[in-house]
Amino acid sequence: MATTSESQPAKKEPGWFEVEDDFNTHVYVSNLPLDTTEEEFITLMKKYGLLMKDPETGKFKIKMYTDKEGKFKGDALCSYIKVESVELALQLLDGDTFKNNVITCERAQFQLKGDYDPKRKPKMQNKMKKKLKKKVDRLFDWRPEKLPGERAHREKTVVIKNLFDPKEFDETPEAIFEYKEDVMEECSNKCGPVKKIQLFDKHPEGVVSVTFEDHDAADKCIELMEGRWYAKRKLSASHWDGRTKYKKEEQLLEEPE
Repeated sequence: MATTSESQPAKKEPGWFEVEDDFNTHVYVSNLPLDTTEEEFITLMKKYGLLMKDPETGKFKIKMYTDKEGKFKGDALCSYIKVESVELALQLLDGDTFKNNVITCERAQFQLKGDYDPKRKPKMQNKMKKKLKKKVDRLFDWRPEKLPGERAHREKTVVIKNLFDPKEFDETPEAIFEYKEDVMEECSNKCGPVKKIQLFDKHPEGVVSVTFEDHDAADKCIELMEGRWYAKRKLSASHWDGRTKYKKEEQLLEEPE
């Protein structure tokens, strides 16, 4: 039997809901000049904080709203990494002038797909909170992108092996300072400015790490120390691989900031 139109429930229009301020990192900017380019909008919004990037495409998460003909309507959405950037944009950008237009900046609202059910709002917000937290955690595990040909920061640290026998320090622990002073003097005078020296007195391979201020000094250190004889010991020297552990307590070799 055919169902009459009277028996069918009326479809509800998708409703709007607000994400709690503590979790909403999106702003909606309106009254932008119609000739605003995507690059100009990104440059404008970067003034107030780090923008989110799509992890798959690497592009900034912004949206420039267009009409049916593809022309920019003057409205755009921007997603920041941190909520603090939203607060800054609301304070400084809202009511500011951009290319002779007084623009508006406000927290973004989102439209639900399908029927709006107020009972689902807490569930939806919890889902968005978890999703946002994952994004932020992933973004803050970010490392600066290297420029073409740029060397790894870890290569400023040189690992020198076979410098000493750990047993030496059982009887004369003060010898540790003598070794460090010798290495500091030799490296700083012949290679370049040294930031830090670590001597791993319990390591069976007699390891010392030397961190320099630049890569050139580290390279010179390897040339100076590799294959060199010291106290009847043949040394080896190489860049730190960023992974190998040297401390007896199985702690990672600290990478300088």
